[in-house]
Amino acid sequence: MTKKIIKKSLRVLLIQVISPHTHKNEALDDLKEIESLIDTWGGVIVERVLQHRTVPDGSTYIGSGKIVEIQTLIREKKIDVVIANAIVNSGQLFRLEKELWATKHDIIVWDRVDLILAIFELHASSVESKLQIELAKIDHMGPRIYGLGGTLFSRQGGGIGGRGLGETNIEIMRRQLKDRKREIQKRLERVKREHEERLEKRKADNVVHVALVGYTNSGKTALFNALTGREKTSANVLFETLDSVTGKVLQNNPDKTILISDTIGFIQGLPPRLIQAFKSTLLETLHADIVFHVIDIADPKVQEKLKVVEIILADLKIDSKKVRYVFNKIDKIDKSVLEDLKRSYHVPKPFFVSAKKGEGIHELRNFFETKL
Repeated sequence: MTKKIIKKSLRVLLIQVISPHTHKNEALDDLKEIESLIDTWGGVIVERVLQHRTVPDGSTYIGSGKIVEIQTLIREKKIDVVIANAIVNSGQLFRLEKELWATKHDIIVWDRVDLILAIFELHASSVESKLQIELAKIDHMGPRIYGLGGTLFSRQGGGIGGRGLGETNIEIMRRQLKDRKREIQKRLERVKREHEERLEKRKADNVVHVALVGYTNSGKTALFNALTGREKTSANVLFETLDSVTGKVLQNNPDKTILISDTIGFIQGLPPRLIQAFKSTLLETLHADIVFHVIDIADPKVQEKLKVVEIILADLKIDSKKVRYVFNKIDKIDKSVLEDLKRSYHVPKPFFVSAKKGEGIHELRNFFETKL
């Protein structure tokens, strides 16, 4: 639908509306995650703008005075993309972009979801994940998907998607998107049924299925490699895994097959509709006999991220009784801290591992051999 254009040198202006009571340093700290997302996507942050407001502006997300400031920065800093660190109404994004056209005719205005979808697009490999991304784009972007201004991967309008659209053309686009959405949903429903049939067959064949979940970049793929002996690419990249990948756990008991799936990573602020779009991918988690919640123990925000994943698992109606914590990257913390954590988390007993170094992996294997 839109032309996929990837530029590694797009210059980004990052904006965030914050409470009048929020300290600047606290706000800048909150930007670290979206800065990592922008880096993963390939953008270069050249400016950060904070605006103290009780609530965002209802028309353009930021007020008229801040728009003037941003217009100046776009000219002086040669900005290509303006990104808001929030989930913003599509109409607000379009009106903000429209205000900036006079300053730069091909400016792109995104919110946090647009950025995440752009990263998803870069990492999608299967037909299924590409369909899921397209469905999420339709839900989030609406007519912007056609190039209404600069949109997700296109800087050019053209055809019925060009600037200065009349009401009639927008309605035409809405109908087209509605039809396309129905088509995608039908195709994904077929994929979902095929997945469910495979999962039912596994249960009939007495196959145990384990799913790895966790905050993105928690080390799920490294753990998957350690347990299966495979060499699935593992890097310090957010949303590296989109499509669920399943492999056999290496074990001594040939009579029992244990499959383990590496699934999409979660992140704070993922809108429910985005999770719903990836429901067929998440079937591996929904139908698993046991779910390993992989946690980066060395992350300064470990507790916050742990809670984010727990909330998403609850939204997916995953039975908490089949969830076990796997604290990863123990090689990056002091032993005293590790001992304190072991005392804090003991029911049910979690696992403490370093997937990269191989520490603690034998305990996981022993769990598979004796408990599963």
